Amino acid sequence: MSQNKSDGGKFIASIHRSILGALLAIAGIVGLAWVREALTGGYLLFGIVGIVVAGIAVYWIYYLFMEGLQER
Repeated sequence: MSQNKSDGGKFIASIHRSILGALLAIAGIVGLAWVREALTGGYLLFGIVGIVVAGIAVYWIYYLFMEGLQER
């Protein structure tokens, strides 16, 4: 019975990682859009913030992926 609970917990954790990964991907895309806007409009601050947001999103998605692999 405890094996089923463990599998259910892993499933819920997987769903949480998937949802968070999707939201982070959206944040990364928005960050890249800010970089594009900064390159065309000359807004340096938006470009820097966009690079930081995209970088954090990529790193966090990588961390979620590695966490999922370790949980298997």
